Amino acid sequence: MEDTTTHWTLGSAPPPGILWPAALQHIGLGSVTLVFPLIVADAAGADPGMLSSYLSLAMLALGIGTLLQAWGRHGVGSGFLLPSVFTAIYLPPTLIAAQLGGLGAVAAMTLVAGVTQVLLSFAVKRLRPWLPTELVGLVVLMIGVSLGLLALRLMLGFGPGMDRGTDDLPATAVALLVIIGATIWGGPRWRPVAVLAGLVLGFATHVAGVLAMGGTLLPVPVAWHLPHWPVAMPALEWTLLPGFAMGALACLVRVCGDVVACQRATDPQWRRPDYGQMRAGALADGLGTCMAGLLGVPGVNSYTASVGLAIATGVTARRVGLAVGALWIGLALVPGAAAVVLAVPRGVLGAALFFAAAFIAVTGMGIVTQRLMDARRTLVVGVALVIGLSYDAAPQIFVGLPPAARLLVSSSLVLAMVVALGLVAAFRIGTAQQRRLVWRPEDGAAVLQDFAHQSGAAWGARAEVVARLEAALEEVAQALPGLLAPGAAVELAARFDEFNLDVTLRWAGEALLPADGSPPSLEDAEDAALAARLAALMLRRAADRATEAVLPDGRQELRLHYDH
Repeated sequence: MEDTTTHWTLGSAPPPGILWPAALQHIGLGSVTLVFPLIVADAAGADPGMLSSYLSLAMLALGIGTLLQAWGRHGVGSGFLLPSVFTAIYLPPTLIAAQLGGLGAVAAMTLVAGVTQVLLSFAVKRLRPWLPTELVGLVVLMIGVSLGLLALRLMLGFGPGMDRGTDDLPATAVALLVIIGATIWGGPRWRPVAVLAGLVLGFATHVAGVLAMGGTLLPVPVAWHLPHWPVAMPALEWTLLPGFAMGALACLVRVCGDVVACQRATDPQWRRPDYGQMRAGALADGLGTCMAGLLGVPGVNSYTASVGLAIATGVTARRVGLAVGALWIGLALVPGAAAVVLAVPRGVLGAALFFAAAFIAVTGMGIVTQRLMDARRTLVVGVALVIGLSYDAAPQIFVGLPPAARLLVSSSLVLAMVVALGLVAAFRIGTAQQRRLVWRPEDGAAVLQDFAHQSGAAWGARAEVVARLEAALEEVAQALPGLLAPGAAVELAARFDEFNLDVTLRWAGEALLPADGSPPSLEDAEDAALAARLAALMLRRAADRATEAVLPDGRQELRLHYDH
């Protein structure tokens, strides 16, 4: 059967039969995060009437944030299918703000966090040395693992806002089996709507069970009026600034990781992160949090689970993101919609989240393993991953931390990110961006290839580019011995930035190619020097660009350039 997983690509226009079901899947997947503003409102002492209005404002914030991200024009928004949701990154300091100053403090501190992220977004390119690709991949991997663990808790009835050991296991099981079955065996017709089918059938199972038991379907009272705004006047709580500032930095790294994951998912020829899109995506994410603060609800962030869902279903079209934003705004303005959205069992939503988390984790691993890893980079990823996972696996380790430190390290993702950033800064000491080697023919080709591999690993260069450089240097080892002056050696200098890898070779002796660049004739093939030049012709194919020159001192120079 033909695989059409990537049929509805970024710039495509899916028909309504694909567009709106795909948008509803992202709505259903993101609705699980409405639990966070619900918990915050409870902590602030909101009454039932205020609660319904607050949830409507929360959905309005999600719609605006999603539209900003999908906009992708004039430097605002990445232009990807990357919906906004409420994030657990801001939850610990937001709960403290709600307890200290009510919803007014939540509004003020969320606005501060949004402004902080907006300012940081303009420095994304300058932060590039401190945000290497493997760190971004680590963040995506950690998000996948964290979301997977959250999904398991939701499926088993131990998630946030749930006060009992089980939610609705039959409905959860139906949802998960339908999603997996439609994805694997459903073919091109059912795969794009697998999650929606699982949500619908899981919810139907839940409804049947509730009606059979004579229970109620709506967990919160229905208030048939438009949302009330403002919910409270902003009031700053200065002591919470460090926690919200760290949250803004974590959200910046997360949205950059999500944008890179989208780039990799939508571009088969992806080589390196596009920092322009990362900056635009981070700016839109920060503006979305600013809008959330103005509305009085907690901060928002891009949703990595939606990236996993888009990869799994093959529907990555930007127009789906616009449809998601429009649907959230429509739901916010429909009286009673908040209660209906929250009627979906958390376990059913957890099944959809668990499915998406699997694809997120694999995407993160792919981003990490695409680069060569030396001991420093391996330690950055490995140590940060283990310490980050310990936050959930062994929480007793962090119980004794001072309150200020616990605000700065509020989740496994933030902890892993802080550790990784610290290690990146420490390990940059002594890492040269330019490396040199003096090579003699008796050293053999292995020395040149080791030089290329070790340099690429130290710089975190792409494995494919380093492999091509190794092939080129093998040709050098075959071609140059017959052209060097007696006793001469070859000087190598390699330099790397995120976009270019350049290698320069200098030696005393003959040029690799004649001045006109023509290959040797067949009758000259017995000449050792000309046979070496035949090998040099192959060397040109192993580089994106190869140029030769004669230095003022008479030595030959060969420059090999690789686009990274």
